[in-house]
Amino acid sequence: MPLIRPEARRLIRHWRDALIGLGLLAMGVWFTAQPGPVLKGLGAVVALAGLALTILGTRRARFSVQAGAPGVVQVLEGQITLFGPETGGFIALRELEALDLSADGASWRLRASDGTRLDIPRGARGAEALFDAFAQLPGVDMAHLLRRIDAAPTPGDQPIWRRTAPVPLTRPAPRHR
Repeated sequence: MPLIRPEARRLIRHWRDALIGLGLLAMGVWFTAQPGPVLKGLGAVVALAGLALTILGTRRARFSVQAGAPGVVQVLEGQITLFGPETGGFIALRELEALDLSADGASWRLRASDGTRLDIPRGARGAEALFDAFAQLPGVDMAHLLRRIDAAPTPGDQPIWRRTAPVPLTRPAPRHR
């Protein structure tokens, strides 16, 4: 008989980064209360690291949803790939032109510079890796992205990010002097 109910285990796993950050933050605060400058300095560093991990973990937890949607998402070497039972595809991050959240908030809508479109269910297995992929997009506002997730459902698709500079078709040739 398991010690922790499966629902509680899933909830802890979902919030694990934030919980680890809170533990580090508490440990850092405890260290700063100890006598001596070394422990106080170490405590301050650990507390700051814990605070950063708590914030990042909270954002990641808000970004991801419980698995259950069809498909598997893979982010590898700058390419987002969806393997699905009825649909699938891939888009390179450097070719991504637009990122939207569907009106019901259930899927990400990606559009590439060549017109390729890819709808990725937020609950697909591995979709949590999209957080780091989206954070790499130039000029993306992750706080705005999380606010749009919280606002769903909406009457229409929610624009999250648009590329402002055109994607070069080829790399410029190096200059030799």
